This record gives sequence, structure tokens and C-alpha cells, in this order.
Amino acid sequence: MQSLAQWQIDLAVACEPYWAPTHPKWQGDLDGTVAVIRGDTAGPSLAFVERGSGYVVVAWGEYVVVGVYFSPNRSLAEFESFLDTVRAAVCRQSSRPVIVLGDFNAKSRAWGNPATDVRGRAVEAWALLSGLSLLNRGTVQTCVRLRGGSVVDLSFASPAVARRVTDWRVEEEVETLSDHNYIRFEVSTPSSSGTPPRGPSKLPRWALSKLDMELAREAAIVQRWASRDDAEGSSVEELAGRMRRSLTDICDAAMPRVLRRPRQRRAVYWWSPEIAALRAASMESRRRYVRCRRRNGANPALERELQNAYHEAKKALQLAISRAKDAGREELLAGLNRDPWGRPYRAARNRLRGQGASVTDTMPPDLLQRVVSELFPHRPGHVPPAMAPSSTNETEASAPPITEAEMDMALDRLRARRTAPGPDGVPGRVLSIALEQLRGRLRVLFDKCLYSGQFPKPWKTGRLCLLRKEGRPPDSPSAYRPIVLLDEAAKMLEKILAARLVQHLEESGPDLSEAQFGFRAGRSTLDALNTLRALSAEAVASGDVLLATSLDIANAFNSLPVETIVEALKYHRVPHYLQRLLEAYLRDREVLWEGGDGRLYRRRVGCGVPQGSVLGPTLWNVGYDWLLRAPLPPGLSVICYADDTLVTARARSFEEAARLAEAGASMAVDRIAMLGLRVSISKTEALLFHGPRRGPPEVRGSPSRERRWRFGPR
Repeated sequence: MQSLAQWQIDLAVACEPYWAPTHPKWQGDLDGTVAVIRGDTAGPSLAFVERGSGYVVVAWGEYVVVGVYFSPNRSLAEFESFLDTVRAAVCRQSSRPVIVLGDFNAKSRAWGNPATDVRGRAVEAWALLSGLSLLNRGTVQTCVRLRGGSVVDLSFASPAVARRVTDWRVEEEVETLSDHNYIRFEVSTPSSSGTPPRGPSKLPRWALSKLDMELAREAAIVQRWASRDDAEGSSVEELAGRMRRSLTDICDAAMPRVLRRPRQRRAVYWWSPEIAALRAASMESRRRYVRCRRRNGANPALERELQNAYHEAKKALQLAISRAKDAGREELLAGLNRDPWGRPYRAARNRLRGQGASVTDTMPPDLLQRVVSELFPHRPGHVPPAMAPSSTNETEASAPPITEAEMDMALDRLRARRTAPGPDGVPGRVLSIALEQLRGRLRVLFDKCLYSGQFPKPWKTGRLCLLRKEGRPPDSPSAYRPIVLLDEAAKMLEKILAARLVQHLEESGPDLSEAQFGFRAGRSTLDALNTLRALSAEAVASGDVLLATSLDIANAFNSLPVETIVEALKYHRVPHYLQRLLEAYLRDREVLWEGGDGRLYRRRVGCGVPQGSVLGPTLWNVGYDWLLRAPLPPGLSVICYADDTLVTARARSFEEAARLAEAGASMAVDRIAMLGLRVSISKTEALLFHGPRRGPPEVRGSPSRERRWRFGPR
């Protein structure tokens, strides 16, 4: 790992590692004999494709990388079967450039051995049938043992990739603490040739660790003095633009901007100058020993002396590394007492991440556009179900101005928050300092939004971040979770609006359904589980059965139409001024992201609630509440946490519960479709609760997702 960090390796394949940790930067085979490792560089992330015994397939940017290992102790028949399996895996990825790396334990003149064995001929035929080109160059041995050496570590690639491979070499004079030598090569990507290096990001960002709080306060005073007193004649857009420029000037005065720079070399946690010196000594002893061996026994005494010296140097290096790792582990465990939720906790939860490029930086542009378009669908003209009365006699009340208590509530915890900033790049800590002087200006802007029913357009633009979901195909939109980062000033106004909306629902109503447990104060998943437990316990105690069917909404939060939310706000009799402002908040939104070419891309968002916003969860509950208020036949009930909906059916028999559950689920699916949403059938599951004496139901047919379960006698 130190060599990866020192050489800034983007990707590596390790055969027979000590162990392959469960980590996003590691992908191993089923037997733990080979692993693909991503280095700590600004490169794409690893996406698992498939694995088997002795091989693993991953997607890495535009490439598919296959790591292989086959033991020399297994039979030729097993080896040929293994090659057939790997060839099938390679053929399944034939539409993309493929690189195959690993220890085949096969010898051939084609890759530098003095003779060709049976396995070597099998690999030659395998490469020909797979359409792969050999990358090995020269005759330098990749595996060196006391009795001799050989070339068994092979590199193959698709012809299009092989033409771009340069400087393939064996690092024969570098200490590896193994019989095998390192192999290195470079691949020039088509996108990198002739493309100038990326400059600074077009989205501003500052080094918060270098914040000078006194300079920030002084800059805020200057901005307050320089502000003009013409807020009455200015529009919401103008006031929001001035506030953003003022905050930008304060950030520039108080801390430096973050620029894109080449990544500096790093070392693993146990590396030290003493280990570096021992490694250099071991490498020098290895070099002398290897050079002496090349003389083919010209001086046996000297060769034995150099061999012993090399083994002693290698042993001293291994011992030093082992002690350094033990010391680092002890230090990590000692940190539990100082900070239980710090580095040890994140390591245990597998939340330590190496720095690297974002998903939008490394994803192919056409795939990125397809993923974003499916994650943020545009479905204009949806007609929601009628929820509110067709006419009301309510008089329009004026919007109450923002109070000092509401401003304090919105500012609460802003200084301590370390969340990622929105498109303006202004951190919450800097905003809290700036508002010591600019609080009045921001409050005037908030009041202007309430009175006019307008939400500033710059605040309706979010920076898109995509998070990979493990275990899903990398070219599928469902493999990514979108997070929208919004300006901190906008989230302050959202917090005030959300508080007013929740207060109206609880005090005036109609309030949200009691079946909704998500995104509500004083409620959690434990409450939802306890409700299900009480229902099942009551059913079982009475001799009944309870069949629970879970429904998952596909891309729920990004798909809920704005028209549905607006109609729901009318049903809940939300004040007119709040309805107007919330509708303005939802309309004409957009997300932006920075592509790998350094350009900014935008997409209009026509429906849904922004994930990462303050208002989004509450607006989702309001829009989805119509489903939970549906009248249900006896025996049916609904439990909901956000978009996860559970329909329970209670009956005296399995057959009756199944019929009731089918009717209830069908009704729920129909009402979900009327809201403008779609149920993900592949995620629908059922769970049956019954007493110990009843036994499980007998199933007709195979329990596959393509067939329905039928309960009853055979």
C-alpha cells in the first residue's frame, strides 16, 4: 500500500493478499485470492460487476478490469474450466474496453519464458478466443525464488486499450516482501490526449480550515456600511443577488479559495523514516543478490553471503512494519476513550474514505446525462386527485412578518454545522458570523419573500452530488442516490417556512395521518416497528394471522408532481400566503453539476422535492398524506415511514388474509398512481405473522418474483 501511495497508482491488482477488507476501494473474489484496489488518486471509483472463484470483475470509469489468480497446485482440467469461466465474464463486457491482470501460473515463450508448458498453450488459446492482446514485454522474471524464476504474472487488454498502453515494465529492484515483482504500466485515455488540464472550479469554494474569524467580522462590518438603503424599491431577485455578493466578499476576505492542485504524495499510516531507511537497505541488498545470481554461479560463496544479507535485511523490514502496524492499532484503540465517535467509530462503520474525484467528474458524459434525466424526470401536466373542496370562502390574510424568535431558531446550530455548502460555496460558520452585522438585511429579504410570494431564483438552484449504491450495476440510474446541496441562506428561510407549516398542521389542520412516522418530531422507525408489533401480537393472540405487504415507491422524492403537493396544501387549508410561497419554491427549480471537462451543466427539475433541503421532507409528507387517509375495509391498516408503505391484512385464515392483502395492495397502488408516483414491483415483499400452532402456509408454485403466492391446500 505504501508503494501505491508513493507512486500515486490509480488502480492495482493484488494476488494472494493477506486479506481483502470490505471497503469501497477494495473488490475481491470469492476465495480472497485476488483483489482490485483503487489508489488514493483523483480517479473514478470502483463499481462491482461480478466475482467468482479466483476472479473479480469491476468497472472503473470507462474500463472493465478483471483480476485473476489460479493456484499452481490445481489440475489442468480445473485450469481449463477456470479459463472458460473468465472468458465468459470477459465476453459479457465486450462492449467496453477490458483489462485482465493477474497470476495465471502458466509459462510460455510468448511472454518471456524459456519454454511453453501445457497451461501456457491453454492461456494462448484463451486469449485468442477472448479477443485480448498480450501486454507483457521483455523477459524479466515476474516471480523470483531461490530455485529460479519465471514469468507467470500476465497482462492482457482489448486491442483498443493495448494500443494505448505505454511503459509496461517489471520493477525488479523494488522490495515487495514477496516472491513476485511489481508490474507497472500507463494507459493514455482518449479524453486526456490533447485536452488542457482543468483550471479552478467554476463553483466557488473556500478553505474553511484557514478561516480568520476576526477578518470575517471586519468584512461583515464593511458590507453593512456599504449596503444601500433601497430595499423597498428592490425586487426579491436583486436583494438575494446583493446578499450573495456580500457573503462572497466576506469569504474572500477571511479565507483563501480552494484551487485544483495535483495530489501530493501520501504515506500509509504506519510509514516512518526508519521504515523507509530499512526498505532502502533491503532494496540495495536485493539488487546486489539479483546481480550476483545473473552470473550463473560464478561465485557460489559470494552468492550465499549476499543471499543471507538480503534475507536479514528483508526480515528486519518485515519486523519493523509489523511493529509499526501494531503501534498504530493500539493508538487507534486508545482513541476510543478520547473520541468514541471519531476515527475508530468511522473505521468500524467503514466510513473512512480516501479523497478522490466526485462521481460527476468521472462518469462518462452520456451516462451521466441519462442518469440525471431519469433521477429527475420532467412530467408536466399531471392532474392530481381532487382533495380540497372546489370552492372556499376563506379570506386571504396578510403574511405575518418574520420575528426575532424565528430568526434565532433558523440560526440555531448554524455555527457548528459542517455540512457541504451550496452553489454559492458559503459555509454555515461564515454565514453565522456575517449575520452578526447583516441580520437585518437578510430579515428584510425574508419578509419580502413572504409578502410577494416569490422565492429567489438563485436559491432554487442546487448543486448535484451523486452517491454510489453498492451492489448495483454502475450504468443503472438506480445505482445512484442524488443529494442536492443548497445555499445556507436559503435553508434558513426554508427552516422558518417548515416551522410555520408544521405549526399550522398541528394547531389548525387537518394534520397529517397518524399512520405516517417519517420526518415527524417525536416519531421514529422504532415507533413504526412497535405499531406493527402490536398489530401482529394482537392478531396472533386472537388466533388470527397478519399478512404485511411492503410497497416501495420508485424514485419517490424526485417524482412527486408539484401539482399534487399544491392540491394537498389546499386540502390542509394552509394559509394562502404560505401556499403561494411554497408553490414558488417548488416551481422552476434546477440542479447543476461540474463535469469532468470543467464545464457546468444544468437540468431543470419539474417535479419532486429536493433531497438535502429543509422543506422537502415536510412537503413530501403533505403530498403523500392523501394515500394514508383512504378509507379501508375492516382488517386492513397502513403503516408508513416516509415513502416506505406497509399494508397489513388481518384475517382468520391464510387464504382470507391473502385475498384481503391483495385487495388492499391493489387499492394502495392505484392511489399511489393517482398521486403521480409508481410502485417498484421488484422491491415489494410480504411477511406473514401467525401463531406457533398454525404453521406456515403451503405454497403453490415457485416463490419467484414473476409469480404470485397462492395459499391453501394442494
